[in-house]
Amino acid sequence: MKTVVNMFLAAALFAGVAAAQSGGPPGPPPNGSHVRGFGPGLFGPGMRPGKVVTGAPYSGTATNTFTQTLADGNTITRTTTATVARDSAGRTYEKQTITGGPLAANGPTTVIFIDDPVAGYAYVLNPSTMTGTQRPLHKPPVGFDGGNRSGTRPDNPNVVVTDLTPNGPVSLNGVTDATGKLITRTIPAGSVGNAAPIVSTETIYTSTGLQVVVQAKRSDPRTGNSDYELNVTSLSADPSLFDVSKYTISPARGPGFGPRGQGHQE
Repeated sequence: MKTVVNMFLAAALFAGVAAAQSGGPPGPPPNGSHVRGFGPGLFGPGMRPGKVVTGAPYSGTATNTFTQTLADGNTITRTTTATVARDSAGRTYEKQTITGGPLAANGPTTVIFIDDPVAGYAYVLNPSTMTGTQRPLHKPPVGFDGGNRSGTRPDNPNVVVTDLTPNGPVSLNGVTDATGKLITRTIPAGSVGNAAPIVSTETIYTSTGLQVVVQAKRSDPRTGNSDYELNVTSLSADPSLFDVSKYTISPARGPGFGPRGQGHQE
C-alpha cells in the first residue's frame, strides 16, 4: 500500500510539474511556479518556472485560498498552506500537508518537494515512511529567464495593465521591494456566446530582489476568486531542509519520468 501511495504522490507531482511550467493551479497568475499545489514547485505563483535564482535565499509560508460561488448561492472554498524556502545555491523546498482528496484517504498526508539544481534532481519525499522518489532536472537553455519574452507584442485592447506602485516599491509580506500591477481582462459580449462582457482581474505583487510573487489575487466570474500570499519570514534558509540523505530514494517511474524526460519502460 505504501508503494502505491508513493507512486501516486510521484505521479500527481510530476503531472502537476508539467502544468506548473505554464502557470499553476486555478487562481495564481501565470508567471510563476510555486505550484505543485504549492511552493517551489506547484503551489502558487512563486518563482519563474524553469529559472534557477541564486544568491537570494529566503524562508516563509505560503497560502492559497480558492473560493467559488455556485448559482444556487452555495460556495466552495479550498485552502492550501505550505512551508517554503530557497537557499543561496537556488535549491527550493516546499512542505505541505494534504488534508483532502485521494492522497489523504487514510488521514492527512505530509509531502516534501525539493528541486536541487546543484545535484540535478527533483525529489518527492514522504517523511512518514522516510522514502522518496527523484527525477532528473532539465537544464534550461543558456540565457533562459523563466519565460520572459523579449521584444514587444501588439497591444490587446481587451487587456489593460495598471501600475499599482507608481511611486516605487512598497513593503508587503516581509519584503520591502514589492512592485505591483493590476491586470484587467475583458471578453467582449458575443465572443464566447456571452450576452454581456466578462471582466476578470488580477493583482500581482512581486519582490524584485527575491524574484518571487508575494501576493496575487484573481477574480473571475466564471471560475471564482483566489488569494495567494507568500509571507517571507527570513532572508536565509536552513541547510538541513535540502538534505535527502536520510531518505531511501528511488527513481520515479512512469511516463515522462525517465532520463531526459523520456517515458520509462520496465
